Amino acid sequence: MKLQELINEILSSGELKNKKGFAVNVIGLTDNTIYGEDLEPYVDRIKQCEEFSECDQIVIMKYPVTIDEQGNNVSTKTYKIVPKQKFKGKCYLLSLSLTPEMYDPKKIHEPVLDGACITPTLYDPETFIPRKKIVLEFSPEAAQDSSIYSYGNPSMINDLENNNEDQLRRKLHKTLDKIFDNPEMYQVKGEKGVMVRGAFEVVESPSGIENTKLFGLKTENETHFATFFFEKDEENSKEGELNLKLSKMDIPIDLREKYLQELGPKSINVKREEIEEFLNSNQ
Repeated sequence: MKLQELINEILSSGELKNKKGFAVNVIGLTDNTIYGEDLEPYVDRIKQCEEFSECDQIVIMKYPVTIDEQGNNVSTKTYKIVPKQKFKGKCYLLSLSLTPEMYDPKKIHEPVLDGACITPTLYDPETFIPRKKIVLEFSPEAAQDSSIYSYGNPSMINDLENNNEDQLRRKLHKTLDKIFDNPEMYQVKGEKGVMVRGAFEVVESPSGIENTKLFGLKTENETHFATFFFEKDEENSKEGELNLKLSKMDIPIDLREKYLQELGPKSINVKREEIEEFLNSNQ
């Protein structure tokens, strides 16, 4: 089984917990992500997938930043799965997710059914107005059957030309009616990629082998978790410009639920001053 097949199965099963906790509120994950402890019931099945079939052990992580046994900070890394990619050795896994549906611009006008298709939503580059297009494919020669010109009578030829045009018009109208009645059957289909986030001893792909020395990451009994937020980048902001950077602060793990309740809904839009005030008031 490929990893994408398993992710699709899990996401469509409705078995995941519907909780608004750290994963959603602080990091802003989507419905296409299986995060942290939600992965634990599926560890054995993940190891059966081609991408993880050669790993020695899968350890589920709860947070994106942790420390190893030597006290070094270890951040997770995100990989977009490519053909023949393998995760080997000891694997610390934080999340599995699917990307939004992606479309090949060279194929979005290709017919899906009955010589027709409905394109994905396209945005006007100037106004950003979303639009879809209905594409009907037909041959202009369909209305000009050369055999009719074997008739010498101009009036008869004209009648046959009009008849062919009427038939083509009726066919296109019929196809258009079918599109409006069943639009989902004519939608251009895109592809979703697979994203794997974690820390891995060995990652093997067609581009090469990546090795990482892992000294026993601490995945349990954490004392803090990281919250991320945007703030002004003073060093790189010029006059009249506003550049933002992604910053983080550590929150004691025993304040996790309270933090999520009070500031979690703001996700990465929370301000540093709000976090500092929260920490000061809960010392």
